[in-house]
Amino acid sequence: MRRSNYLPHVDGLRALAVLVVIFFHLDIPSFQGGYVGVDVFFVISGFLITGILREELEKSGRLDLRKFYFRRMRRLIPALLVTLSVTFLFSALIFSPVHFQRIGGALSASLLSVSNFYFWLEADYFDVGANLKPFLHTWSLSVEEQFYLFWPLMLVVCHKYGGKMLTLIFLVLMFFVSIALNLIFYDGQSQFVSDNIPALADLIADGKSTLFFMLPFRLFEFSVGALLVWVVSHSFNYRIINETFFLVGLGLILYSVFYFDESLIFPYWNALIPCVGAALVILSGPSTVSGAVLRTSGVVGIGLISYSLYLVHWPIIVFLHYLNGELVWLSKLLILVLTFILAFLLYRFVEKPFRAAAAPPKQSVISAGVALVSVILFLSGLHSYHTSGWKWRIDDSVVNLDHVENSSAFHRQYYGGSGYPYYGPVATDSPADIVVVGDSHGRHYAEGVSKVLSEPNDYGLFIAAGTSCFHLPNFTRTTDGQNWDQICPASLDKALEYIENSNQAPLVILSHNWNFQMSVAGRLKNGSLNDATVEPDQVVSGVIELAKLIGDAKLVVIGNVPGSGHNLYDVFTRPRPLIFSDFDPDGFLFHSRNAELERTNLKLKEAALKTGEFSFIDPFNYLCIENHCRNVDGQRRLLYSDTSHLSKYGSIYLIEAIKSELLQLLDRP
Repeated sequence: MRRSNYLPHVDGLRALAVLVVIFFHLDIPSFQGGYVGVDVFFVISGFLITGILREELEKSGRLDLRKFYFRRMRRLIPALLVTLSVTFLFSALIFSPVHFQRIGGALSASLLSVSNFYFWLEADYFDVGANLKPFLHTWSLSVEEQFYLFWPLMLVVCHKYGGKMLTLIFLVLMFFVSIALNLIFYDGQSQFVSDNIPALADLIADGKSTLFFMLPFRLFEFSVGALLVWVVSHSFNYRIINETFFLVGLGLILYSVFYFDESLIFPYWNALIPCVGAALVILSGPSTVSGAVLRTSGVVGIGLISYSLYLVHWPIIVFLHYLNGELVWLSKLLILVLTFILAFLLYRFVEKPFRAAAAPPKQSVISAGVALVSVILFLSGLHSYHTSGWKWRIDDSVVNLDHVENSSAFHRQYYGGSGYPYYGPVATDSPADIVVVGDSHGRHYAEGVSKVLSEPNDYGLFIAAGTSCFHLPNFTRTTDGQNWDQICPASLDKALEYIENSNQAPLVILSHNWNFQMSVAGRLKNGSLNDATVEPDQVVSGVIELAKLIGDAKLVVIGNVPGSGHNLYDVFTRPRPLIFSDFDPDGFLFHSRNAELERTNLKLKEAALKTGEFSFIDPFNYLCIENHCRNVDGQRRLLYSDTSHLSKYGSIYLIEAIKSELLQLLDRP
């Protein structure tokens, strides 16, 4: 049964808040500021909770904190526990140990209402790793629950010793202190903290995450809603004022949604825009014509299930993203449909029944049940965290893995160019016999060339492969962020320097991520960008021009590698068998041929045969059999460190395969 003072437009505002959060998490265009929906929720919470507490204080002169916290538990915990349980069980079926270990830690932190601390210490909210954290969204619930812990107590104190006036003074003070803390800590620097608590100084160094996750920097948002409790009692009789307030408030929220993005320091003062907007909508919504958009039954219905929508949407996104990679429009539509179905079921069969008033004996049963489930979940999460993510779930027989922290760590350690210089000699004081030139797809041959050719034959090896652009005459890169018109020619000049300083004409091994570099390349004329688009024929001309530029040095060009199609380390550290998916790790030992990459290789091969200016080696000839390309070597070690770069094993495998061709080209006495 709804309260007599029920405000349907507030549920409508909840609907708006949860929808923009979901659209933001689904990466729907134009909703890049949708995260402000959480701030709208904080304003609503401050308003509703303060209103309930104020009413009870004014009626009875006291607060029954036991009843208050039981009502909060009954309202929030059952649906949360169901979501946490299902999410944790599903995570155990699909996530690799390193990810599941962190999920276990996040589960335990969520149950203690401190997940905002957990994620603050772990990572940035907007980083790529967010897609591997199905409990990430619980940070906001922890912030709310921390607010619920101290705010009723402060209201009791203010009411007892100063009444309404002291309460308002405290709220205003809380607002300005919170804003001030945002202004002081936003850049991660605080002289007071550095001088007096140096250990804390390191923790707050990431000012953006500190502001985002921690309650003190969010208190002004709750304060806006709480102060509104004393404002709504003074109604405005002029319709034009109410209509203006509503439209301005809605406009401020939508402005934040459409024009904010992840690059903003937030909340900071920026959050005042959606928070003031939410306050104006709450204040004017009941008595406006335009406010009817939030009072319609459909919108109110979404608002009623908004808590369940918020709980279920993010785990669904994480699971589908983890299993299927980047989300396409069809996947996003499926997520949206699943979210509404599961949220309705959660609301109808868990959230709504537990909201019903319970007599004291039943309260004890509910509390005991909630406590038991919470303890079981907490211990399960803790066990996962302290046992490295339940590694017993993994079948290591498919491939031979060198287990490291995660897929990113695997790439850092096992990339074929890891440990080698971007520009310089490799363990030699001799002039160059071999110069490896190119971008990261040139440098990933460093391990193979060093171990297979250089070390056994005492050849002087130099690397000139690190800058992400074509190492070809008069080529540049057109993307923003760097002065490519200077960087790219300078990188080529460095390679030419190694070649020219050789005692005898060295072997120059040139390789790039040819298709990618073509997509971002440009052509220079007199040192400035002349052509912002590059075609394959221009790349071929650039290779021929380089061949002539290096004189007697022999040039061998290595084409595109097939790529793995997936992050193999992540794939092979997932549990097996994996239910709810057609996942079969044996199917990832090979990958389908990429026709687009092969077409570029064919262009380079034809040019080599036609001109005779350089030799060409096609990795597809050595890594592919019929329609499939291998992802592991003969000992079932991963050939790729990520989706496209050769690992140290892959580098050795391919260079070993073409060793005879390279030695013939070297032709050293």
